[in-house]
Amino acid sequence: MRIRGKVTLVVPMGSAEDCEVVMRSLMPDETGLPPGLSSSIRCDNGKLVYELSYDINSDEFLSVYNTLDDLLRNVRIVMSSLDKL
Repeated sequence: MRIRGKVTLVVPMGSAEDCEVVMRSLMPDETGLPPGLSSSIRCDNGKLVYELSYDINSDEFLSVYNTLDDLLRNVRIVMSSLDKL
């Protein structure tokens, strides 16, 4: 069975500058996503907005979870690094 959907995550950042740094840091990870997944990432008023669209077989749904998990893990790492500057 095919499933389609879209997940939008909005993460408040400390500032618009921090958002830009986080966005640029995450961009390389957004290439080479599994087949059937596409993403976009942008800053909007100091908030990081990540959208993940998927059109996959139901047995591939774990790839959606793993992609979101990787993103959140990487956001946390970059934000932690920014806090130490």
